[in-house]
Amino acid sequence: MAEIEKIKVYSQTLKRNIKTKEEGTSAFLSETYDRIESSIGTLENCFRNVELAIRWGGRFKFRQNVRGNFQSSNLSNLKGEGDSPLYFRVGGVGELRVTEHTLELDTYTQIFQNKQLFPEAFYLESPLYWKLKSALESIKLDSRSPSGASLNGVPDYFYDMAVALRRRRIEHPFAGIHESLHDAIGGKISLSEAGDLEFQQKDNSIPFSLTSAGVANMGMLALLIERGALERGSFLFIDEPESNLHPAWQVEMAAFLLELARQGVNVVISTHSMTILKWLEVHVKEKPDDRELVRLNKFPPDAEWNDDMDAVMAEVKQSLTKPFSDLYIKGL
Repeated sequence: MAEIEKIKVYSQTLKRNIKTKEEGTSAFLSETYDRIESSIGTLENCFRNVELAIRWGGRFKFRQNVRGNFQSSNLSNLKGEGDSPLYFRVGGVGELRVTEHTLELDTYTQIFQNKQLFPEAFYLESPLYWKLKSALESIKLDSRSPSGASLNGVPDYFYDMAVALRRRRIEHPFAGIHESLHDAIGGKISLSEAGDLEFQQKDNSIPFSLTSAGVANMGMLALLIERGALERGSFLFIDEPESNLHPAWQVEMAAFLLELARQGVNVVISTHSMTILKWLEVHVKEKPDDRELVRLNKFPPDAEWNDDMDAVMAEVKQSLTKPFSDLYIKGL
């Protein structure tokens, strides 16, 4: 607390000096001083109240993560429905609101004290990011913003997954899926001690940058499993898993993802693939029990939620096939 008192003295000296500056400069310095004074007050309160310190630190880190993952220095760019401010509530966790200038997080202190309450989440990015992994990692430290977020156009969750891949575990829970993925692509993606990615086929190694996007897509999923990053309860997000995949591989990818879901991974995907949707439709007819593993929704996000999977499936298929149907009729 003695050091905080010293900082207060220095800030008061700064305030007296502000009055001697020119008017334009004085306004800027006054605003800066107000921010310093506010930060000192927050710091002092945190030293006096451990629970407050935990909550404040958690909120600061959360704001930093939002900026880094959405790559936005201006939180007001994050919108909810229409132009309304972003807001969502997570049961048992708290509420999140993005106002014009800041992000407000109301949650419970024990959430920050026990990180084990939250399973790890991974967003499997485009293969292009992984082909440029070394270059992107080299520029990360040169692009730190004053808020602490890395604003270089590459979302922080890419770097988080790269770090997770370095933490190799002796065992991983999805050996069967991992081996099947290797069989599908005819090899495996390996990660060297230096952090370089390679595609290995028997006695031959190919730089990851030279592999096809399809191999990279499925290979990175296999690597995520092999390194033990994915576990039961984890969240896996993939935007359009069909990207760069032959239709036959789309079917295999869909089967792998459903098997991960069966074994306890929370898999969330967005897709425009009729192949994946048709495979899913056929699969749940053949294995009705697996219907409980699937929730299907159609965007836009303002559409009403419908728990009737068959009805949603029919609507989605009609929407996806309409451009082809229109062209077919036009060509008759």
